Amino acid sequence: MPDFEFFDFLVVGDISTEYIIDLHNQSHANVIGGSLLYTAGGLRCWTDRIALVSHVSSKYRSHLERIKKNYKIDYQGIQFHNESYDDRQFLGYISPNEVVFENPVAFYSSRKLRFPKELSGYIKNDPETQSHKKFKYYPEDFPLHYREITAGIICSADLATQIQLSTLLLNASTKNLLIHSNPQYMNISNFETMPILLKDATAFITTSDQLRNLFRNRTTDLWEMADHLCGLGCEYLVISDAVNGFNLFDRKTNRRIQSPAYPVQCVDPTGMLASFCGGFLAGYKRNYDPLEALTLGIVSASFTCEGSHPFYGADAIPGLFQNRLKLIRELVKIK
Repeated sequence: MPDFEFFDFLVVGDISTEYIIDLHNQSHANVIGGSLLYTAGGLRCWTDRIALVSHVSSKYRSHLERIKKNYKIDYQGIQFHNESYDDRQFLGYISPNEVVFENPVAFYSSRKLRFPKELSGYIKNDPETQSHKKFKYYPEDFPLHYREITAGIICSADLATQIQLSTLLLNASTKNLLIHSNPQYMNISNFETMPILLKDATAFITTSDQLRNLFRNRTTDLWEMADHLCGLGCEYLVISDAVNGFNLFDRKTNRRIQSPAYPVQCVDPTGMLASFCGGFLAGYKRNYDPLEALTLGIVSASFTCEGSHPFYGADAIPGLFQNRLKLIRELVKIK
C-alpha cells in the first residue's frame, strides 16, 4: 500500500550506479543515483507526496524500498526488468564544470586512488548524452492513482522519449510540466523540432552551453534565445550558467530574473541541475510564483553539491533551508 492515497508530484527518469571522484579527490563507489533520484531528492527537500516512474534493473528494488521507508517516496510506477544492461556511470571531476566520463583506470591512477573492481570493462557512458532507448513508456506504465497528479517532471533523456512522455502526461491530469533538457538533442539539427517538445510545457530547464549549441549561427543573446523558446509555448525558461548562476525568463510578464548560485563549497556537482528541477517545481506549486520556484531550486542544488548521494539535501537540518532561502531572495535581481 502507498504511504499516501494521493500524490502531488510525478517524476519520470532513470536510475544508474555511479562511480564518482569528487572535487576533494574522494572516491565514491556504487552510488545509486541517476536523474530520477537526484530530481526526487531536490523535491524532497521541500515536500512529500512524490511518485516515481521508470524502467530499471530489478537489482534496485531493495534500494527503492529503503527510499520509500526513509523518505516516503512511492515507486509503484517503477517497472523492474531482469535482463542485464550496463547502467554504470563514471564521473571524474577536474573542476565544478569539467568532468571526465571515460578511461576511469587512468583517472583513478592519476589521483592515486584504488580502482573499483566493479568498474572493470567499463565503456564510456556519459549520463548526459546517452540515449535511453532501452524501453518505451506507455499509458499502462502509470498506475491509475498516478494519473491524477497535476505536477510532473520529465528528467533529462533523449528527444523522442521526452516528446512521448510530455504527450502522455499532458493528456492525463498534468497541468504543470517541467522538462529538463539533454545535450544530445540541444543542437542546431533539432531546432525545428523544439515546438513539439515545448508546447504547453510550464518550464524548460537547460544550460547556457546547450542553448548556444541549439541557436548556433542564429543569435548569441541568451535572452533572445529564451524569448524564442518561450514563444513556442513554454511559460518559463531557466538557464543554468557556470559563471552567472541562473537566469529565468518569464513569458507572461516578460521579466528577466537573475540570481547567482548559492555561495557554498561544491564537493560533488553530480545531479545539481536535476535537484534544481525538483526544487523549482516544489516552489512553483506553492503559489505559482516563478521567483519562489527559482529560489527553492537554487537551494536544493546547493545541498546536492555538498554531498555524494541524491538525498543529501533531504537529510539536512530543516532550519538550514530557510536560512539559505533568505540569502538567495536578497541576491535575486529582476529586470
